[in-house]
Amino acid sequence: MALNLLTLLRKIDSLLLLEAKHGEALRTLSAEVDRLKGRVASLEAREDVLVARSQGAAAAAAATVSANAVSDLARRIGMLEERSRHPRLPPPEVS
Repeated sequence: MALNLLTLLRKIDSLLLLEAKHGEALRTLSAEVDRLKGRVASLEAREDVLVARSQGAAAAAAATVSANAVSDLARRIGMLEERSRHPRLPPPEVS
């Protein structure tokens, strides 16, 4: 009976040691999860900034392209108007 009691006490001691180890492991994992949550929040904030910047860059590029197209059209229309005001003489006939 003394052996059974001693064995039981050893088992209880080993269970308590395991519980302490598991508690420490859980605390470590909890700290890691908290750190990762902070990192995700930081990345999400940076993502919002990048989206805003890319939208601004796209708007600027679209404005530049449309301004160049309008400028080119205005120049061509101006040239056509000048040609219609001052028609060229037909080329001389060579005999």
